[in-house]
Amino acid sequence: MEEPLAQALTTVTKRYLYGLSKSLLHLSIDRYHYVLVLIDTHHEALSQKALAELLHIDKSYMVSMLDYLGENGYIIREKNPNDRREQLIKLTLKARTDLPVIKGAIEELNNRSLRNINTADKLIFMQVLRSIQDNLSDIVPTPSSEINPMIKTYED
Repeated sequence: MEEPLAQALTTVTKRYLYGLSKSLLHLSIDRYHYVLVLIDTHHEALSQKALAELLHIDKSYMVSMLDYLGENGYIIREKNPNDRREQLIKLTLKARTDLPVIKGAIEELNNRSLRNINTADKLIFMQVLRSIQDNLSDIVPTPSSEINPMIKTYED
């Protein structure tokens, strides 16, 4: 039987995230670093909903991620002045201070992950990943507890 594609992708993901967390041990957070990068990239103009959509995660998981980042002093939620029902996610000074370190760690790990792979193959790899995402775009993730309470889809 052929190995499920998810197995290889999960193994790479776990190693990558472990390596990132390990290189950022001196920070007061051990996860969700990329969320801070996304907030910064979008000039702190993202709502919780927009951020969840960018990350392809459900709203309840997004809330727990933001709660964690907020409790550790990295983000604050502000009412959107243009739509009071919406909260915009803003970075704190602590987050802005740590962002260059986080971005540097991501760049270093990306370079390590892709070393000895030529530029053409890197481009093909990224195209293949996008194609896989497109091929599976009609499959909408469901919180794992609705499928099987023993599986943790979003928390892993």
